[in-house]
Amino acid sequence: MIYRYPAYCDKFRCIAEKCTDNCCIGWEIDIDSDTFGYYENISGEFGERLSRNISDGCFVLGENERCPFLNDKNLCDIFIELGERHLCQICTDHPRYFEWFDGIKEGGTGLCCEESARLILSNDFSISKREVPDEDCGEYDEELFQLLVSARSVIIEHLQKDSLSEAVCAMLDFGEELQMRIDNGDYTLPEFRQVTSAENPDIHGIFKFLTTLEPIDGKWQPYIKSCAEIAESGFIREHELYLRRLAIYFIFRYFLKGVFDGEILSRVKLSAVSTWLIGCLWRCEIKKNGELSFNDMAMTAKNFSKEVEYSEENLDALADAFYNEEFFRTPNICGLFV
Repeated sequence: MIYRYPAYCDKFRCIAEKCTDNCCIGWEIDIDSDTFGYYENISGEFGERLSRNISDGCFVLGENERCPFLNDKNLCDIFIELGERHLCQICTDHPRYFEWFDGIKEGGTGLCCEESARLILSNDFSISKREVPDEDCGEYDEELFQLLVSARSVIIEHLQKDSLSEAVCAMLDFGEELQMRIDNGDYTLPEFRQVTSAENPDIHGIFKFLTTLEPIDGKWQPYIKSCAEIAESGFIREHELYLRRLAIYFIFRYFLKGVFDGEILSRVKLSAVSTWLIGCLWRCEIKKNGELSFNDMAMTAKNFSKEVEYSEENLDALADAFYNEEFFRTPNICGLFV
């Protein structure tokens, strides 16, 4: 099968102990069955250590929710003792994400990793391909899949060449029309057209909704509340290139998932709203601190992703809100960018 992924992912390297928000801290770490079986057969002192620190198929987190195999240098003792190929699957993959289709595998590196966030923000989007061993995928409608592949290409093309506000508003309108056609069994590609209608956004409502999401880091909710007081629509023009890259990241990662459940518009809105929110948080940082470095931008994007993208509960809450909340109507989201 063919593996398709953003070309910048070839540059990704885990920065290990240099990471300021270690992925081995604060997360439940599941152990896949093959790796668990291997660990059960490790003898000696390290085998005893493995046995003591695994329960119900997970590592038993220690003080401050640290993985028990993360040493005082923030390096992995399993990697050191057994080698990289004997890490459990989730540790091998993270922060990579994957999706499988018939004969095609897609993936990339997620925004929740600070080093990956730097790559996403600093590189233009293009797709690389290579052959990989075949893997199974879920069932889906091949005609719908081809439609969504074409639609995603159109969206990404316009996000790369049009002004951000024009591209996002047109993308939202395009998503509305595409969703309506698919719901009615029409698998023809809509026109991607310029849209000028935008309504005053309810920024207060959006930030209030964000405070209802389940926090992963205890510092997140106070931070969101402090930004809510000074948030504005629009974005800083110097940030436009970085925001384009974010919008493309979200579209590439989530859009084709719609082939399995028919949900297209909510994923288009996820891209638009997430992009604006990250840009809004950047503006808040500047208002608070007077400046914002590139590294600060990457860290803010990473923190947003960690809280929103990496919680299925929060993603589901957003998907529902995109249909049920007035402030997430397409014209109101468009108003965030103009």
